[in-house]
Amino acid sequence: MKKTGKLALSVITKTIAIILVVVLLPYAKLIFGLIVPGIRGEIVKHSEIIEKKLESSQRLEVTTVNEEGILHADTKVIIFGKVGSTTIKYRYTASIGVDLKKVILTEDTDRIIIILPEFEVLNDGIEALDVSKNDFFSYAIDTPPEVLLAEQRIKCREQIFADREQSQTIREHAVKAFHETICQWLEGNGERHYEIEIRFSDETTTG
Repeated sequence: MKKTGKLALSVITKTIAIILVVVLLPYAKLIFGLIVPGIRGEIVKHSEIIEKKLESSQRLEVTTVNEEGILHADTKVIIFGKVGSTTIKYRYTASIGVDLKKVILTEDTDRIIIILPEFEVLNDGIEALDVSKNDFFSYAIDTPPEVLLAEQRIKCREQIFADREQSQTIREHAVKAFHETICQWLEGNGERHYEIEIRFSDETTTG
């Protein structure tokens, strides 16, 4: 009988605990904020600092892209068809970042949430590493290497965000860059006992 009583008491205790967790879960953040009111003060204070920094800043570079490639262009005329070709080995570089004035900052009971806008190419460039020509007719009708490189620069810029793997890498670098930048902004303003969550405007949340 004693064992049965203890077993029943154990089951009842666990049941009550589960019920309390389910009932109080929606209010967990509020209860947390009441228990540790100092964290709320930190969030308000630091949010104001970050907001001012965002307003006074312009753009933040989160990563760079460095790629080398080869482009090939044929020269053709109506009568003779292909009369030459140009091959260019090139290097493309780009700075990727965000416009800080488009960043959205919100507060929660236990965290500051930063919502980043779409990424932008802050600046980019392309240079020829090697140019070789194979002409059967006349150099005069070839497309100049400068024009070919300008066209390739546009293609490389578009490919940055079209490549899924590269886009994911940019996001990972952005999270790291923003955490480091915010830590610099808050340096000398006391310890931080809350979370900073980085989200992207085109999705619900990110780690």
